[in-house]
Amino acid sequence: MSFRAAFPGLRGAAHNAFRTAGSSRAYTGTNAPPSSPSALRRWTVRFAIALAIPGAYFAGAVFPPKVVLMLYPRYSPPAPEASSKQGQDLMNAVEREMQELYHVAHLRSRGDEYYETRPYQKFDPNKIHNSLTAGSLRGPGRLAVPPLLFAKKDESEAIGIVHLGRALCGHDGIIHGGLISTVFDEALARIALLNLTSGIGVTANLNVNFRVPCMADQFVMVRTKLESVQGRKVKVSGTMETLDGEVVADATGLFVEPKWAQFLQSSGVTEALGRPIPAPKNTPALFDGQTERIV
Repeated sequence: MSFRAAFPGLRGAAHNAFRTAGSSRAYTGTNAPPSSPSALRRWTVRFAIALAIPGAYFAGAVFPPKVVLMLYPRYSPPAPEASSKQGQDLMNAVEREMQELYHVAHLRSRGDEYYETRPYQKFDPNKIHNSLTAGSLRGPGRLAVPPLLFAKKDESEAIGIVHLGRALCGHDGIIHGGLISTVFDEALARIALLNLTSGIGVTANLNVNFRVPCMADQFVMVRTKLESVQGRKVKVSGTMETLDGEVVADATGLFVEPKWAQFLQSSGVTEALGRPIPAPKNTPALFDGQTERIV
């Protein structure tokens, strides 16, 4: 009879004893077995997770990140007619919000350096339907109110505040790049024309760099600066920023006074392009009767 057959349980008992002894040595001193978390700790973690998930969902729904709004824009109903009560209420709400902006109050406090004006606020009613920015683009959901402009009295710089509505989008929720270019063209042209002898000029070149997507339904600040005047040529630069100071686009423009500008002084084109009328010093706007011609 073999030893293994005579003592069948001896090998198993010795093996178990070796494992027990090894385990005891392994977990002595600093290598004690980790204790399982207490029931209170486990339930505390579970409760925190249960609160965090709906809390994060609610915060994201109320204050969605910019990326989420770009991918999944919120639904917006069609803009009402400007002549309707709802349309008038919306435009009045935008106007009130503009007047209450901190930036407006700050610029008004610098009245010794800047004057305030509202381009397009007064426009020939018989011609407004032929104007892109004063007519076609004006209304709820678009350019709801005339821009609010603060210009230096020497016409070297200007800051305009414009509200860009939801109906001016390319991709839903993001302002169309062509609309941004149009705003730049108008803003840069204003400061250029006011620095030309005849006050008549045309856009010769406009370069726009789009930095980040411009979200719809917000106020933006358009800063313009006179760069140089060389005879009939005027160079102007500008930036478009959110109220938080983020630059969404910048632009440069070259405006030229036509050689035949003097022949427009007595033609209908003069009125269409805008003719500066000498005005008293520090007058906030240039008027021809009741119609603002220079914008």
